[in-house]
Amino acid sequence: MATLQNIRNKAGILVAVVIAFALIAFILGDMLKSGRSLFSGSQNEIAEVAGKSIPVQLYQQKVEEATENYKRNTNQSALDEETSEKIRQQTWNDLIRDYVMKKEYSELGISISSDELFDMVQGNNILPQIKQIPIFQNQTTGQFDRSLVIQFLKNIDQDPSGKARQSWLAFEKVVLQNRLNEKYNNLIKKGLFVTNLEAKVETQERTLDTDIDYIVMGYNTVSDSLINITDEDLSNYYDKHINNFKQEASRDIAYVTFEIAPSKKDDKLAHKWITGIVEEFKNTEDDAQFVNLNADSHFDNTFYKENELSEQIGSFAFKSKAGAVYGPYVENETYKLAKVTRIANLPDSVHIRHILIPQDKNTGDFSKAEALVDSLKNLMKHGANFVDLAKQYSKDQNSFDKGGDLGWIKENFISKAFSDSCFFANKGDLATIKTQYGVHLIEILEQSQKFKRIQVAILDRKIEPSSETYQQTYSQASKFAGLYNTQEKFEEAVAKQNLTKKVANNLRKNDNKISGLDSPRELVRWAFKSEKGTGSPIFEFGNKFVVATLTDVREEGFSNIEQVKSELKIDVKREKKAEKLIEDIKNQNKDNINDLAQSLNTEVKSLKNVKFSSFGIKGLGVEPNINAAAVTLPKDKLSEPIKGNNGVYVIIVKAINKPGENININKEKTFLTKNLLNQINFYSYDALKESSNIKDNRSKFY
Repeated sequence: MATLQNIRNKAGILVAVVIAFALIAFILGDMLKSGRSLFSGSQNEIAEVAGKSIPVQLYQQKVEEATENYKRNTNQSALDEETSEKIRQQTWNDLIRDYVMKKEYSELGISISSDELFDMVQGNNILPQIKQIPIFQNQTTGQFDRSLVIQFLKNIDQDPSGKARQSWLAFEKVVLQNRLNEKYNNLIKKGLFVTNLEAKVETQERTLDTDIDYIVMGYNTVSDSLINITDEDLSNYYDKHINNFKQEASRDIAYVTFEIAPSKKDDKLAHKWITGIVEEFKNTEDDAQFVNLNADSHFDNTFYKENELSEQIGSFAFKSKAGAVYGPYVENETYKLAKVTRIANLPDSVHIRHILIPQDKNTGDFSKAEALVDSLKNLMKHGANFVDLAKQYSKDQNSFDKGGDLGWIKENFISKAFSDSCFFANKGDLATIKTQYGVHLIEILEQSQKFKRIQVAILDRKIEPSSETYQQTYSQASKFAGLYNTQEKFEEAVAKQNLTKKVANNLRKNDNKISGLDSPRELVRWAFKSEKGTGSPIFEFGNKFVVATLTDVREEGFSNIEQVKSELKIDVKREKKAEKLIEDIKNQNKDNINDLAQSLNTEVKSLKNVKFSSFGIKGLGVEPNINAAAVTLPKDKLSEPIKGNNGVYVIIVKAINKPGENININKEKTFLTKNLLNQINFYSYDALKESSNIKDNRSKFY
């Protein structure tokens, strides 16, 4: 609620910090400086890009920088594993892009001068991202104000924490990287164009269609018993279609879990504790303190309506007096006691106005603000007008010109203390409250209808595994891992002990998720360091111990013929069926589609508006060979048998529906050029990345 005038006057720490946080939305990542490998040893190499080694130390440094940047800008002291993984992945992407692109920038002489950066940030061609930052917009006109940017940069070092400068530098890195990418892509775009012939052909392919008659002999019409497949057939097909069997390195595992769940003894211990504390809970006078000192959860100071509580507690609480206790009862694997702490009639919303007097910006002292609020309160008691005083004294930029009116507010507006001052007061009351913004003088203008509400203190004790239970479960898992340390033994034990076997197939070396397991990265790393058929050590993920066996190993390159044998059999069987059907059709020696259909004991079907550009054909599905034949065959000529995905076809073109002669070539060229240019930003980098022969060694370290 600090005013723009205060910001302009002080232009110090507050400005720097506020703007630093305003920049968060525009910081896309922690862009990286160009750098050479610090260590040459392959054991320290996390990646290789176009023959250049990237040391793991550099990557770790960038991850740490990005992590600290994220914590700083989100005001978090610790990050969960999911967020940390996203930061690591973004850092990796940025690092690879930097190494892929810096050679291109250097060879083409692409750079950004200090004058150009100045012009982008505070000159005549300021970036749209900067103009969109609210703190750089004049609050009177709502328009971007360059002087606010200049003022911020002049005072950026007045923030003793350094957050303002660090956030701005991160923002500048993004600005510079985006401009370099833009320049590079613009060079490529300038060399692209669409010719008249290309535009004409593209239009014809998109608009030309035909009407056809066809017959189809489905592969299912040939009995499998008529098809003989030899190992030589499979080998020949595999060699001919080897590129269809390219693969990344991947692993398959099977595993069992041993859940660390509370025992009956653990349940009894939790029940004994909760029953033993009932009388003390009933007699305590400070429910909040008692709960915070003894329970597993913190005291909840919310006042609830009956339908906002569980049916069990709501029914009890709204029929009881303050001090009544219910329980023990079990909810979500937790023993609980519920005590009615307070009963009140409260509105759902309150219409208020206020006058805000900020504390001293340099010292944080509230005494002067409190003295001024007391004086204003005194003036009102002697007839002074609240609206006039708000317009004169309030520093809330959003409401002072409305006489301090904040409209109708809901609970927990600004803070719990602020809300309590409003919701527990009566219409016409004046209240004084301190918040992080300063001292507020509040007047209650109106309140909605009041309803009975209950504050309930919940004393809980979770039913959790004890250290004894933990050790017993660990022993069970340890015994399993020790005795059944091969795939064969693993499978036998699972069957004999009636355990639930789970599988995770096609794990990639940098995967960090397996369904049902918390942060199982170490299990994936184990799978890529082990030999097929071996058993794993014990892993602990969340509340589970996990023991696995490596069931299959696929290295990068091409699948071996044994791994794809079942797939090969399907493909070869279809090929052989197609050959037989094509031979049968040709043996009919018919040049009329109706005669051919009759001799094959099938029927002629028709299709309209078959296009080359269509992905599928209505009634047939995906049959690209039919799309191609339909627009290339001459009219009224019976086709040769056409091998399709679902069977062998014979077609005849009955009508060719050509596009109109009045094609607007210039319009078509503009359309195609626009589509082409829109793809450059992605495909230019993707092509460079593909040609850089990137070696990803992250799995060695993480």
